[in-house]
Amino acid sequence: MSMNDNHKGFCLIRLFAGWTLLFLLSGALPVKAGDYDYVMRINRSALAVVDSNVVASFHVTAIQDVPAMQSVVLAPELVDTVTMRKVELPQVFINSRNQQIYFERYLKDEYPDAIALRKKNGKDLDIDYLRSVKYEPWMDNAVLKLKKQSCACSNPQDRGEMIVASFPKEEVAPVINLYPVYVLPPADKSVKVREERGSAFLCFEVDKWDIKPDYMTNPVELQKIHNSVNLVKNDSDVTIQRMTIEGYASPEAPYEHNLMLSENRTEALKNYLLRTNIAKGIRIEATGKGENWEGFLKQLNSRSDAPQQSRLKSIASSNISPDEKEKKMRKEAAEGFNYVVKNWFPELRCTNYTVIYTVRPFTIEESERVFETRPINLNLNEIYRLADKYASDQEKYYSIIRKAYMLYPNDSYINLTMACLAIKKGEADEAEEYLRKVDNSPEKTMNEGLIAWMRGDADKAILLVEQARQQGVRQAEVQLQEFAKLKKQ
Repeated sequence: MSMNDNHKGFCLIRLFAGWTLLFLLSGALPVKAGDYDYVMRINRSALAVVDSNVVASFHVTAIQDVPAMQSVVLAPELVDTVTMRKVELPQVFINSRNQQIYFERYLKDEYPDAIALRKKNGKDLDIDYLRSVKYEPWMDNAVLKLKKQSCACSNPQDRGEMIVASFPKEEVAPVINLYPVYVLPPADKSVKVREERGSAFLCFEVDKWDIKPDYMTNPVELQKIHNSVNLVKNDSDVTIQRMTIEGYASPEAPYEHNLMLSENRTEALKNYLLRTNIAKGIRIEATGKGENWEGFLKQLNSRSDAPQQSRLKSIASSNISPDEKEKKMRKEAAEGFNYVVKNWFPELRCTNYTVIYTVRPFTIEESERVFETRPINLNLNEIYRLADKYASDQEKYYSIIRKAYMLYPNDSYINLTMACLAIKKGEADEAEEYLRKVDNSPEKTMNEGLIAWMRGDADKAILLVEQARQQGVRQAEVQLQEFAKLKKQ
């Protein structure tokens, strides 16, 4: 119903001019005295979304009497106060005695959804209102507005309006920002020493030590050494200092014999590398290590395919001499020993080699090139300076730091940084794992406090962050202010 419609036979006398009364309001938004005509009290009101419908409700008490032949019409509507989009809801007619009769006879069919009530003089009139409309997204910002008009002689007069309800606002806990910290590794002016390592499994004739390049798998094994040396030799950023080779024999036959074989075979390999193009001009240190018991114990700890393996392990780790170990294994674990001689021992007859070299320092621009080709040639400070170049690119920054961690997994600085990044991602367990490898420091204490906060231990978090503040961590003061937000709720 439009409040400006003429209702047939709806003849009402005008209200007395200048009639101004206080609008009493209880449980709603405050209004100024004199803003509204027709005294009524709003006891409760609400807006809610239920089953894809918006439900509007209110309970009002009409206090002021309605003069004879007059009506007061309450027109509820949902209004978006920003766009002013709205939907009108069924109206409430508060009628005098004669107007109630008229409504029942002539207007009821025209306004089937309306509420029409008679207001008896001298008595309060309680009105319960409950209506719903289909929900539309724009209604999320809507309020329930109640407009009042009086009707007399087809001359409706505006008697004010007010907002009586809005959607309840969910209480949102304040966002607590976390400020994890890390420390840049100091500039490292020391010489960068690097190593290129490998193992070769050369084949020799029984009890001989001369190198035969074409014998069995030797072409492949010698090429492995050649490739490792060339990798370093062809790098213009490095200088080769020396090369070491260590030869091992498998733990069978007399120990002294095996020691002699390992020494002679290692020396033979050294001479071969020096007189060929493989390592010509490089200083080589060669050492025969005898029987490879250390390698055998590693096999026993990492493999499980040998019979009587636990007994073999017990004997191999004992303090008796190498020859006594072999004799005891042959006697007490013969099946297992025969198995490992055939299947495991060939791997123990190896030559470990290391190319030791130094690396020159790099500028940030050079570091970017080296990082993509030979990142091991960078020290941590150079990697951090490169990462700082991409501080605004989170994905790129993280990829650089992650690779630094792979290169230096036990370094305290990089583990502190990784813990910092894990806290930013919300990964408390991951951050704690990194911090286990970090030296004690105020920054470690700060990050431990943030982990405690992430796990819900606010008291411990505040205690640790306060300790970090006292130890000079600048971000700790800001962090404590963040924690204080909860106390202000």
